[in-house]
Amino acid sequence: MAQSRRAVNSLEVWPELQAEYALEGDSYAWLGLNGPIATDNDTERKQLGLRAGYEHFWDAKWSGGGLLRLDSYSGAQSTRYTDVTPEAYLRHWNTFGGFNFRQRLGLEYYIPAGNAESRALVRLRFDLDRLVPVGRIVLRPRVAYEGRAFLRLQRDANEPKERVIDYTTLRAEVGVRLSDHFDFTPWFAHQTSYAFTLPQTDAKGNVTIPGGRRNFVTPVLGLDVRYTLFRGKQVFERRQLPTQH
Repeated sequence: MAQSRRAVNSLEVWPELQAEYALEGDSYAWLGLNGPIATDNDTERKQLGLRAGYEHFWDAKWSGGGLLRLDSYSGAQSTRYTDVTPEAYLRHWNTFGGFNFRQRLGLEYYIPAGNAESRALVRLRFDLDRLVPVGRIVLRPRVAYEGRAFLRLQRDANEPKERVIDYTTLRAEVGVRLSDHFDFTPWFAHQTSYAFTLPQTDAKGNVTIPGGRRNFVTPVLGLDVRYTLFRGKQVFERRQLPTQH
């Protein structure tokens, strides 16, 4: 059986600014702006991401929502490209003692700029956290694991092979709630992309890098900063999700 080869990319740093609008109950709408401030391997892309979403809670355990992601980056000759990804998702929320255990199932459709092929993908995330009051602030230690798979019922014979799992990420964080309106979350993630690659050769045709299964690992350090507005301007009691949503 062929062995997967592992390549580790340089550390990436991703901050995100978020504005959340609390609606009735636990429902909310939100907007996020993100982009790398330091990468060693692709600094010329000048990437910028915009995310907008809405989530409605039917009861204490079930909610559903939609998300739209716009990822803009620079290409050759200063050309600007924007990938578009809409997503619909369903979330289930369990509480065990002081711990929150959530499962999030999403279906997204990736529409890349240019002539690249669009893709339907399914996401599944599990996360566990708890709220820890410390004086006037509240800490939220949390761990989350998410997998993403290319949703394809059948592959044509002339199409290249693809891995069953497209992408996974393991994320650890500590949210810090300073007030009803302001919180921030430093986090670290271990992200892995899974692919089949073609062999690479030198000028004489000798194979320098074998093809086959490759796992591309990227460590990411992030900081989410969120400001919350309340409908009617008066603060009311609600359960707020982590900044990863």
